[in-house]
Amino acid sequence: MDARAQLIPAYQYLATGYQKQGELIKTKSLYEKIIEMAPGTEYADNAQTNIDNIVLFEKWQAGLIKKPDNPIIKELKEKIEKEPDNTGLLIELGKTYFDAENYEEAEKILKKAISVDSSNVNAHKLLVYVLTEMSEKEYDQTIFMDTDFRTNLVFELTNVLDKVVALAPDDIEMRLHRGIAGVEMPFFAGKLDQGIKDLEMVIQSDAPEDMKAQSLYWLGRAHQKKAMTYWIKVVSDYSKSEASQFVFNELMPSVERIDPSQYKKPILVIDFILGFRDELAPQTAVWIEDKDGKFIKTIYVSGFSGYAKGKQINLPIRANVSKFVDVDGVTGASIDLGHHIYVWDLKDNSGKKVKSGEYIIKVEVSYWPSMKYQLASAKINLGKKDEQVVVEEGNLIPYLEAKYLH
Repeated sequence: MDARAQLIPAYQYLATGYQKQGELIKTKSLYEKIIEMAPGTEYADNAQTNIDNIVLFEKWQAGLIKKPDNPIIKELKEKIEKEPDNTGLLIELGKTYFDAENYEEAEKILKKAISVDSSNVNAHKLLVYVLTEMSEKEYDQTIFMDTDFRTNLVFELTNVLDKVVALAPDDIEMRLHRGIAGVEMPFFAGKLDQGIKDLEMVIQSDAPEDMKAQSLYWLGRAHQKKAMTYWIKVVSDYSKSEASQFVFNELMPSVERIDPSQYKKPILVIDFILGFRDELAPQTAVWIEDKDGKFIKTIYVSGFSGYAKGKQINLPIRANVSKFVDVDGVTGASIDLGHHIYVWDLKDNSGKKVKSGEYIIKVEVSYWPSMKYQLASAKINLGKKDEQVVVEEGNLIPYLEAKYLH
């Protein structure tokens, strides 16, 4: 390998680092160097794909630009220019941005206020609310730019909550907020037990009745999560045991139906059950192939897999066959335990009606952290008469039905 070829992996890692930091101009420049160094190679193709995706992200981000600052924000900014270290003004501007739902700007301003006065309780409390709003958003295109974005946000919110409770240990509102966050946060934050203690403290305090009621509700959720960790361990560590089957039997949901008369025929109804719940909602995809295994259309793909695209390996079969050509229109919030129905209008990813013949419906699901995985398939003929196929194999997707209505 010559010296130029040895530089390519270094450029790739450096580009990834700049991308995570939001340095998109530097990122694209490095990918352009790779294309220049290795034209016509797989390295160049991957670099060009990354450049194209960054351009798409920039266009998406441009559509999120907030309306111009209102007169109140302009006035506050002018005052801050004269008094850059005025914590009160900084907090007021952060609150104004928060009320305008411009959470990114609110975060920046409040962090500046905290850098001026690290013991300011009000700045920390308002930052908690800002980060909470940001963390409650569904997956979007930012996950492509930085797959660690949401994980980092979890730890950032955790740190701010711990800081504000340390500054104001008797603030019952913040105890409740940290308790709820400890329950809602993913398992890797490791804050469930702390959340339970905070919620119990609220219940034992002289807090208003509605706060105590909230605490009881979230305590119930907390103990549900603790119970699930035992069941997850059973199916992960003792998958062949009778107890493992008990877990799946307990979690098996009931089946519902749709009214096919609401759709213009011919259609294909895809009806399946996800029969397991992990610490996090699973990554799931539903797609169509022809009888030779050629990709036809994605029907649904869950948030992380849809937006992270080639950077994830949770759903390897779909990733390999689809090449992520049509995820934008079908990516949705992650589905979880229960019954799910999708309807295919028999059009491929280009919008053309498919020909009669045999097709394969595939449903792929991957759970984390248990690493449980299943791929379910159902073959069905699309022709001049109705047809129905049912596949009942495995525990993660225990039921898959394909019903063709001509």
